[in-house]
Amino acid sequence: MGLAVEQEREWQTARRHVRIFPVHFARTFSMQRLGPHDPTAELAGDCFRKAFFYRGAAAAVEICREHDEKDNGLLVSAFGPEAERLLDETVRGLSQDDGYADFMTDDTGVLRLHRSLPGLRLLRVPWLYDMTCSAILQQRIRTVDAMRDWRRIAQRYGLAGPLGLRVFPSAEVLARVPLFALEQMGIDGKRARTLLKFAREMAFVRLDGELSFQVLRERLLRVPGIGPWTAESVLGYGAGDPDAAIPGDLHLPRVVCYALAGEPGGTDERMMELLEPFRGHRFRIIRLLYAAGLDVPW
Repeated sequence: MGLAVEQEREWQTARRHVRIFPVHFARTFSMQRLGPHDPTAELAGDCFRKAFFYRGAAAAVEICREHDEKDNGLLVSAFGPEAERLLDETVRGLSQDDGYADFMTDDTGVLRLHRSLPGLRLLRVPWLYDMTCSAILQQRIRTVDAMRDWRRIAQRYGLAGPLGLRVFPSAEVLARVPLFALEQMGIDGKRARTLLKFAREMAFVRLDGELSFQVLRERLLRVPGIGPWTAESVLGYGAGDPDAAIPGDLHLPRVVCYALAGEPGGTDERMMELLEPFRGHRFRIIRLLYAAGLDVPW
């Protein structure tokens, strides 16, 4: 315990109060971690913490609600060698206009859903590298298996970060991991190769907070093994693109088609057709439907 305290004192810290309201923490931040046992992230009540590599060093962000009736804001803290720079990028991402206040639709059911689930915000986060690795690990397998793979890689090749969290290995470290080592951990060859190709690509290209949605999409799609499902997932969950549409998902077409048309089955084509009237907010609709926890029949 004493060692952990000593380590914590070494981190540079920067803090800022941000007026963003409303924010429902579970709805907004639950998808920023890969399962409840993600060693790199923690969500407890009205506080979210995430550790990751930032510009070559271990860093972390903590976002907590300020319990002040006069403020209704957030206290954002950054930890690491470039704490002020990380804080600036985090605050810009939190303050990005996600269209929440302006969202309107003629679909009364969807509008009621939006109003009954307040505070679901779409954020741009400074850990886009982590989000992409997470999405790659979730390709074509059960989420629970991807959670296991994420934990194993973080524990074996990552390192200790601020706030007692683990940091997923940097692109430089991950790129040097042998393919057979990932396969021995239970990661199939296709996902393992894509993960390594992405890590090697990050040696030349950064996914920073200044990239437009389109440029970010293009950079992701040029990595072999990353297709529209992975790219759009990162755009939505990581970059806060309110219009990201996720094709090729096993469950999503069923959810969308049942919720918007009462159809028990679903295809990508039909899903996109039903989402088209919401263009500009298609990812918001997806997040609302998932947050509603609909019981969709098989």
